[in-house]
Amino acid sequence: MGNSAWKFKLTAIGLLILLTFALLVPLAQAQDPAPFMSPPYYGTKTMNAVFDHEFPTRYTATQPPDMGNSVVNRDGTRQIDPDNNPCARYSGHAGIDYGLFYDYVLAAHDGQIVHAGWSNSENRRTGLGLLAEIEVTLPNQERYLTRYGHLSVLMVEVSQNVTSRDVIGISGNTGRTSGPHLHFELQKWHVSSDPTVPSRFYPVNPYGWEGNIPDPWETAPVPGGRPASMNVWRDIPSITSTAPGRCSYPTGTPLVPNPDPPLIPDFSHPERLIVDDFYDGRFSYSGPGWQLRLCANAGNDYCFGPEGQATHFYNRNAPAHAYTEWRVYTADLLGYYDVYAYIPSRESTTTLAYYEIRQSNRVLSAAIDQSRFHLTPGVRQWAYLGRYNFSQRTGNPALDQWVRLYDTPIASGSRQSVAADAVVFVMANGPPSLVRSIAIASDDAGPNPVLLCDFSTTYYEIYLGHCHNGAQIVSGFRYSNVDIPAGATIVRAVLELTLDGTYVGIPLQLRLYGHYNPASPTFTPANRPDQLSPLTQAWVWWHVPATDNWHMPTRRHTPNLGPIVQELVNHPNWVQGQSALTFIVKPAPGFSGNQHRRVMAYEREPGGGHYAARLLVWYTTGN
Repeated sequence: MGNSAWKFKLTAIGLLILLTFALLVPLAQAQDPAPFMSPPYYGTKTMNAVFDHEFPTRYTATQPPDMGNSVVNRDGTRQIDPDNNPCARYSGHAGIDYGLFYDYVLAAHDGQIVHAGWSNSENRRTGLGLLAEIEVTLPNQERYLTRYGHLSVLMVEVSQNVTSRDVIGISGNTGRTSGPHLHFELQKWHVSSDPTVPSRFYPVNPYGWEGNIPDPWETAPVPGGRPASMNVWRDIPSITSTAPGRCSYPTGTPLVPNPDPPLIPDFSHPERLIVDDFYDGRFSYSGPGWQLRLCANAGNDYCFGPEGQATHFYNRNAPAHAYTEWRVYTADLLGYYDVYAYIPSRESTTTLAYYEIRQSNRVLSAAIDQSRFHLTPGVRQWAYLGRYNFSQRTGNPALDQWVRLYDTPIASGSRQSVAADAVVFVMANGPPSLVRSIAIASDDAGPNPVLLCDFSTTYYEIYLGHCHNGAQIVSGFRYSNVDIPAGATIVRAVLELTLDGTYVGIPLQLRLYGHYNPASPTFTPANRPDQLSPLTQAWVWWHVPATDNWHMPTRRHTPNLGPIVQELVNHPNWVQGQSALTFIVKPAPGFSGNQHRRVMAYEREPGGGHYAARLLVWYTTGN
């Protein structure tokens, strides 16, 4: 074979090699994960601690062990001054610490919740405390896990699918911490190269490695190998730090906040419930050590409430079984509510107040560092405890739902002072579609049990229950010119009543109906509530337990009257903006006695003022 033939073969082989290389390079690049993560918070935050590349194994149960007293930064430099340099905090750290004070924590990527709870339910002051974990498999089949530690509130549950930037929790100070912050951690599934070492998730730095030497964590001489750190941010978090060069970590554009859920209660919301301590029968305490603090001046931050009623309870040595409780009855709440606890500025020194929230038949957790509130001007006085679905349950209507507060012992076993004041529930389903007040004196009426059950449309109060002679009290509330479209889908409807007088230990079992007549007239002696017919087929049972103490001028809501309103807006004669809704309240069959409770009438504040009964309706139209 001549030289030209060899030259041709060599040239062909070279071209084949080059072609193969050209084809392989894009294939290799295609295996690299596309950036998939977004900042886990809104706005700009400080970076309080970085990923230690030598080695992030202090709390990960992996080898090799942490070197101790030093941190290898992502640029390959070693930091050894943790007191003055946050880049050196802390040795063995497997994630990034961002300075969030009870702020929104966002899902950094799409995925599924695989953990939502305590990292150690037996000791809430260890590890990452209240923790959420999200797992995702990328299109290139690489698996990643993000961890969000030291939370105060969880907004997600296991198996729930989330989308990038969903609010999954509120940052806090649970677990082993030195102050409120977010521990953010990325882990990558690594297929072991050693058959004796199982494959597993390993922590990696989401900002990647930029050192001039090989990454000590990736190249550690251990069986099975370690995954490489890569920059996987789609949008880099916005950070600020006093450390030079921000610890060699880049900063990005801050996310614009979307304040949902609100972190402070909206007291203008018409669907809210305040349960204060001491003066509200739905508050109680159990166990030894609780003491009452009276506040002389209303408006200070020692207590919540008006002057003369401002108090809070505290316990400086609460044993494990001691707690305070804010109880809500099945008629109080129905639907999703944001829950807030007022933190008094005195006696609130515990670093971990543990709250249990019972919704329906589940008990969920929240935990607040009470000592961090009120430290500086403008710091929130209300701690957000989360969003919960308080659904009315079948069975015994006296079964209630509650918020309970316990203390958590510090490491030495001793306890700090825990404080309990008001809790407020604010409906999270949005404001009502319609709010109507009693418009004239003859729109609410009923008998007065004191005057031999005499009927009148001009009493200052409306009574519920029985007269002194045992006769039934049948009262009515009428709302005219109701602006609800015919055939609308009623989501929920309630009457909001302002309590009159003080009632303790008096149970009521009531039924509420509607007058099945869109042209229902005002009340008169010849047109009393007990004479109206026909009534709606739908009716609602309202049980007021003896333990529900009433004090003026607090408020109560009836159970959901949606089925009654639905039947009326489906009436063939219903005309939007012209028809009336009339509700009839009478004792339930089988309920007898000679006791009653009362609520304020239109006459208490003429002109449709603050105290008259209000109708709140949530509805939708079309699809």
